[in-house]
Amino acid sequence: MLKEGMTKTLNETVTMENTAKVLGSGSLLVYGTPAMLLLVEKTAVALLEGALEEGMTSVGTNLNVDHVSATPVGGEVSCTVALKEIDRKRLVFGVLVEDKNGVIGKGSHERFIVNAEKFQAKTDQKLS
Repeated sequence: MLKEGMTKTLNETVTMENTAKVLGSGSLLVYGTPAMLLLVEKTAVALLEGALEEGMTSVGTNLNVDHVSATPVGGEVSCTVALKEIDRKRLVFGVLVEDKNGVIGKGSHERFIVNAEKFQAKTDQKLS
């Protein structure tokens, strides 16, 4: 059951594979913004795991996260999302991403609850 105030934290290590240089989002060997945004979505999905009705899933619709500090290869990154608002099928999460030196990302993320089968079928029709 979904409740405002629910939180979830996931961690990851900065590796060569998730650097800006390798991901193509920059030229430096630092934690890439695309990797950070993926971690935000993964964390929100993990928070919702087991909390949605049978046959339902969520889709990300908005990411508004500032990447305010760089983390080098080998650094540990921690992402915490908090469910701030439930507006029918719209979910709003507060986002905080940190490394051992403090905040590296902050903002919000929105997801919508959808019927998985219907959503997939409608999307697949785009190829017809």
